[in-house]
Amino acid sequence: RTQAGVMPLSRLSLLLALVGCDAFLSPSPFVVPASLLASPRGACIAHAPPSGAVRMAAATQEAEGIKQKILQVAALTDRGQRLNTLVADTYQEKRTQIADLATKLEPMSKDITEEALKGEWELAYADVELFRSSPFFLAIERALDTSPGIPWLGKALGITDPTKKSAMFFKLHQLQVLSWGASTVGRIGQRIDFEKGEFESEFDTVIFGLTVIPILGWFKLLPTFGGRVVTLADALKLEGNEMTMELAKTQVVTCPGVKRLPFLDGIFMDKWYPVREVWKLLPWNGGPFDGRAPECAVTVTYVDETMRLTKDMSGALFVYTRPVEGV
Repeated sequence: RTQAGVMPLSRLSLLLALVGCDAFLSPSPFVVPASLLASPRGACIAHAPPSGAVRMAAATQEAEGIKQKILQVAALTDRGQRLNTLVADTYQEKRTQIADLATKLEPMSKDITEEALKGEWELAYADVELFRSSPFFLAIERALDTSPGIPWLGKALGITDPTKKSAMFFKLHQLQVLSWGASTVGRIGQRIDFEKGEFESEFDTVIFGLTVIPILGWFKLLPTFGGRVVTLADALKLEGNEMTMELAKTQVVTCPGVKRLPFLDGIFMDKWYPVREVWKLLPWNGGPFDGRAPECAVTVTYVDETMRLTKDMSGALFVYTRPVEGV
């Protein structure tokens, strides 16, 4: 004891370690070095339960391992484009694999807040057509699958399920723009700004990437053109884990490193087109006097500092990552 009659904390800690303190602590599977277990204090530590910090570190390490596997599958499948059954029924086991990984990752999500979601993201994987990540096509999906004004479309295509009209439309659109390798989709980015209430999506497209006939020579028959399609949605809100928005306008701008489309330059390029106003006039949206607005929504199932998982109204999975900064 000290002069005040109180034992110093260090001595008290040593005393507790020397007595049978392991009777008060629950067993733990954690391994402790043998040299430490040889001491009476080590016997106590060996049975100590893991701290909150240790458990959090283990959970973070597990999440990082799952994220690495998701990105590996995304790379192997070319952002999911090689899973397209219109091309071939190859790698379909990867679709199941990445879905299982997403299911394991989702419970480890950080809080889904505006702060966590805001900023710039890039699409790393989609289990459907890549262009469907844009609010333009998200709004088309909602209109085709929920609008009562177009029952004839399903009948014309032989579709009995009213929620499958958009899937058929997207397949037809893909055949139209991607056949024969005429057009390919490059980088897809998104910027989320809750202060302005804006959701901006952009994707790069390259036309006539390779037009060589090897037997005749190695020169390109046609030059490569391209552009960046920018779509802006406003009225952005976060309601629980769902981001809702309203399609506003779209434009085509120059894609860095790619020639501008000559037949669009000066006429259609670098001009905003009021999609919302035209949308409300369409008869299947209830137009021309009181048409439905081009609304759409995505559900956020996971977010952290570097990755975001979302699903559209059909359950299609989209994986986004933060852009890589300078190395």
